[in-house]
Amino acid sequence: MLSKKGGCFMKGYALIGKNKTEWRDFSMPKINPYGAIIETKVVSPCTTDIHLLETGAVDNPSLIGKPMGHEMAGIVIEVGSEVKEFKVGDRVLVSATQANFRSLEAQAGMSKLADTNQYWMDDPERGGTFVEKYYLLDADMNLAHIPDSVTWEQAVMTPDMILTAFEGVREANIEFGDSVVFIGVGPVGLMGVQAAAIRGAGKIFAVGSRQVCFDVAKELGATDTIDYHDSDYVEEILKRNGGPVDRVVISSGTEDSLSIALKLVKRGGIVCNLASYFGHSSISIDLEAWAFGASDKTIVSPLCPGGRLLMDKMLKLIENGRIHPEKIITHKFYGMEKIEDAMQLFINRDRSLIKPVVFFD
Repeated sequence: MLSKKGGCFMKGYALIGKNKTEWRDFSMPKINPYGAIIETKVVSPCTTDIHLLETGAVDNPSLIGKPMGHEMAGIVIEVGSEVKEFKVGDRVLVSATQANFRSLEAQAGMSKLADTNQYWMDDPERGGTFVEKYYLLDADMNLAHIPDSVTWEQAVMTPDMILTAFEGVREANIEFGDSVVFIGVGPVGLMGVQAAAIRGAGKIFAVGSRQVCFDVAKELGATDTIDYHDSDYVEEILKRNGGPVDRVVISSGTEDSLSIALKLVKRGGIVCNLASYFGHSSISIDLEAWAFGASDKTIVSPLCPGGRLLMDKMLKLIENGRIHPEKIITHKFYGMEKIEDAMQLFINRDRSLIKPVVFFD
């Protein structure tokens, strides 16, 4: 549990065990010279939050007792003495993954491997974003100014949903005219569909089961929608495409997803996995689909990147009407306490849900 030293307290929504949460008071640590404190204005629960809740964070025990959440935007209320680019009153987006840009990983061009995000690190003083006020270590590198024309709800889709999806499309190396399958068209998959479309993909298959997601997928650039409940859906994709596809992106995974992707992708193609597999000790791969390991089929598993530069780029895409993250928002709540209602939509497997947002006031 976060310590109670210091005199400034704030309310947060904490994970305390398997299927157990509660509202708690947390102390605000004293910020370092490069840090900042953000007054939370909007957050968005994520399927990752639900996986952690339903498994009791069995794979991440350091999260127990901490505030949940990793998607937020707000107003700067305090900055450290060395912060140059942000000031009190700025409307800002907070990076979901917060790199240490003074690390060797950053110098090697892999800053996301030096994540200092409060939620994930084994640090008793720092937690997630479902709090009244949020503290981050490096404001200049891990905040972004939200343009005036970009709404709160558009902005809060950026640090995870958009950046994860766009990183997946980038690492899948989708090229002009490529055929692409997106397995799972929840919010990340839908943003991936849009990313693939603006990158120049030719045929885009959106695999899911909910009509609300299929409708948005079509708006964002999908050429074909496929219901995975159909027993022959893999064969249907191969038939419609005239053979294996160039790329497969998995954004919502089951134990069979990698094997299905390997069946769908051509020799020399790329399978990009964006899904997390909490609670599984191992996942098997169909060796025949993988051509017994000699297929020249590449599997990549990128992590969501972060940082000011990438958030700025994505916000420019929103600002100029190139991408439309507002289309994946299906539910809006008002009042911090409504986080519980938003989380319940996931728990109930509400088929009208794509992505919720919670405004704190």
